Amino acid sequence: MHASIALGSALIVGAFVAFLPAIPPASAQSQAQRICREQGVKPNSDAYEYCLSQTTRALEWGEPQMAYSFAQVAADARNACLSYGLRERTAGLQACIDKEATARTMLIFASEDPKYGPQVADHP
Repeated sequence: MHASIALGSALIVGAFVAFLPAIPPASAQSQAQRICREQGVKPNSDAYEYCLSQTTRALEWGEPQMAYSFAQVAADARNACLSYGLRERTAGLQACIDKEATARTMLIFASEDPKYGPQVADHP
């Protein structure tokens, strides 16, 4: 008697779980926001927009490791510019972050192995 109740309960729960909708994956932008925060780039900071745009793009490319690298670049660029004595929320700091991040990003791309896609000549 108890076994049949347990088996019936298990079947009911199993059927209920089988028809639940799947949990959608997080969007690239929400993942990028999380990654930027994890790497120390705070929302509303001078480097946040750069971090968010580059990290989102890397995630859309299917390159999660590169996304973490971009977020770290944004954090490092901001820290470097602040160490130069630039003040927050100024055009000078934003220009410095842009230059530092661009230079540091080139190092990321230089260390990546080339990935070759379909060649133009191969297409009819």
